Amino acid sequence: MANYQEHAFTHSGLLADIPVTLLAKPADLTAMISRFGNLGDAIDACEYWYGPYPYDRVGYVLTTDGALEIPTNVAYPQFMTTQTTGNNRGLYTHELGHHWWGDKVTPYVHNDMWLKEGPAEYSGHLIEEWIGGQAGLLQAVKDNHFRVLREAHLDDGGFQPLSPMPDEHIYGTHTYYKGASVMHNLRGYLGDELFRQGMRGVQIALAEQTMTPQQFRDSLESATGVDLDAFFDAWVFAPGYSVFVVRERTVNAVNDSFEVVLNIDQKLRGTTVYHEAVPLEVSFLNAEGEEFLADIVASGANALHTVMVPFEPALVVLNRHNRLNQARTANERTLIPGVSFGSTQPFVDMIMYQTNLVDTTLVRIEHIWSGAGVDPATPDVIDVSDTHYWDIGGLWPEGTILRGRFTYAGATADNLDNALVDGDETGMLMVHRETPLDPWAPYPDQTVLAGDLANGNGIVNLDVMRKGQYAFAKSSVNVGMAEVRTDLATVDLFPVPAMDHVNVQLDGGLNGTVRFDVLNAAGQLQMRTFRSANAEGRYRLDVADLAPGAYLLHTAIGEGTAVVARPFTVTR
Repeated sequence: MANYQEHAFTHSGLLADIPVTLLAKPADLTAMISRFGNLGDAIDACEYWYGPYPYDRVGYVLTTDGALEIPTNVAYPQFMTTQTTGNNRGLYTHELGHHWWGDKVTPYVHNDMWLKEGPAEYSGHLIEEWIGGQAGLLQAVKDNHFRVLREAHLDDGGFQPLSPMPDEHIYGTHTYYKGASVMHNLRGYLGDELFRQGMRGVQIALAEQTMTPQQFRDSLESATGVDLDAFFDAWVFAPGYSVFVVRERTVNAVNDSFEVVLNIDQKLRGTTVYHEAVPLEVSFLNAEGEEFLADIVASGANALHTVMVPFEPALVVLNRHNRLNQARTANERTLIPGVSFGSTQPFVDMIMYQTNLVDTTLVRIEHIWSGAGVDPATPDVIDVSDTHYWDIGGLWPEGTILRGRFTYAGATADNLDNALVDGDETGMLMVHRETPLDPWAPYPDQTVLAGDLANGNGIVNLDVMRKGQYAFAKSSVNVGMAEVRTDLATVDLFPVPAMDHVNVQLDGGLNGTVRFDVLNAAGQLQMRTFRSANAEGRYRLDVADLAPGAYLLHTAIGEGTAVVARPFTVTR
């Protein structure tokens, strides 16, 4: 028999005193105790949401391999004593959650493993809320769902329904992590009080029994009085994700209030099933940032919703407080002049920099994991990403100037931009539209760093970001046009050789967009920059990402039917 040492104490739970034991080899016990500092909070959180702890003791024992939710004596992996307190908190709370979901109530068949793994994993989110409030919960929920959107379909052979899960994927990313995302959505559909009432009700009604998803649904309905057929049809029995977005809004003053009519689209990812009877929270913000919340119920591909708002809204946001996990990830932050901020924006796959902040600025960036559609578009846009796009907005004082950096990835079939790139990056750029009713058009202030046109990967820098929607696209604009002329305009470059930038001086008074293509000695496109024409005719091009060497700058003026070519070199 192994030499194990015990650390025992009594936790004063929400309902009764609960004995607790931690068992480990003497050399590991101190580290184990230090990692389990929030175990009491985990017990309290689970009892609050699920009901009384169902066994006579909470116990964990360090083992050499794996974790298993054995009632009163959870097998806990020894290597976790070398991991962070936060990682341990998530795992031991997950295993504790299994005492309700998996031990007291258990799935009828293994293909419904999510019935125990989803609630157990969500227990790891609930402990973060218990100790860190709403901010702690949202961080856990958003971290988890970001992983699900990125990885679940890749890990598990495609977009899978939670029930029934194919045998080969029952212990996969969908079961655990999408299962947790769906539990958060169940809470969002029901609201906190009914979610708690429902989860506790299931524990009473199905105690010491197996259950099917249908029995879980029916028991929740009995406990809450809420029809959950639409929820289970969309989130459990169908694959993929849904997201609702505002297509258009109209505002009319009515006495002292404002009637806001929202035209809302539903977009899909990995499914053909439109979600029905979805409770959506809508945030209306005025120019000062005051928020008014309203609840609507959304269904189908498109619908109109009318809301009376006490002020004229400057910004409308769906699901701002993340009540639901959808095919959207978002990051919202308040920028303050003179206060630095991290340039990498979490959850939205982009980098943002400030050029000029004149006052406190609310910036909201949404990454929509579904295509926005190619129509309408200007004639030079031949294809638009059908997998994702961005919606960037907020409350920006006049004079705000922000820059953005986006990376497209299309090297392999697993990448979001693979179908758009299709083995050739020629014509890749960023398109923009102010609203979904406007046509997609090449963004006028961008630089495309394609590098090798066949490797599938590149960077797009937006030198001056505007509010609106952005998507990767392909344009019909050609590279290295046959007609190279010198009589169209004066083109001067300086300094040459260049180090990190080169200035281009053109004739003033040009209209529209000027395009600058940088080709290497082999004639391959290395960088493409679009600029809105200005009266001075001077443009600064950032060449810091170009390797030292000889290049040719093609400047397309007006409609771009001809170009002016000038050589230059980069040295460092």
